[in-house]
Amino acid sequence: MLRGALESGLMRTLLRRADRPAFPAVVGAVAVAATVSMSVPFSTLLVAAVLMARRRWIAIAVWASLGAALGAALLYLVFHHLGWARLFDAYPDVVRSTAWSDATRWLSTYGVLALLVIAATPLPLTPALMFAGISRLPIVEVVLALWIGKLAKYLVYAWLASRFPERALRRGQRHADALRVIVARALSATPAQRHDATSSGELRR
Repeated sequence: MLRGALESGLMRTLLRRADRPAFPAVVGAVAVAATVSMSVPFSTLLVAAVLMARRRWIAIAVWASLGAALGAALLYLVFHHLGWARLFDAYPDVVRSTAWSDATRWLSTYGVLALLVIAATPLPLTPALMFAGISRLPIVEVVLALWIGKLAKYLVYAWLASRFPERALRRGQRHADALRVIVARALSATPAQRHDATSSGELRR
């Protein structure tokens, strides 16, 4: 319910300011709020913003990527100060998920480059950002990687939104939402529980 209320509020913010010159900056501010919330999918809001001002899709994508990177930097600082033990206690479902296992493995091997790739794809970003924060990866490199990855992804989304009919986009968004639910259920299923004991031991070592 809280997520729905926040998403509706952010959408209303976009609608009220769609005709203003500073609209791309407003989209950036909305991206900050959506990213920090860790619950509102910003891609839906980005598509809606582009449909409100199709000719400004490049500026919208650029400001959105900056806002998302800033929001991720704030989360990085929060996770950095939480530390392993409190992070495990505060987000048990995340650290037991397959997404967490994948993110920790990729970042341990490839560093911030893996973070850039994750940010540029529909893969879950929060587990990777958590691991980056508690692993104390350089914040400047983390924010830069996030910005480049988000910019690449949002430029593609914004370009598609500016070119395709609104009806087709809505149909595609419904399919994307259904796929997101399926993926979320798969990530929270029993395979993640097999890593519970191992992950717990490694985190507390």
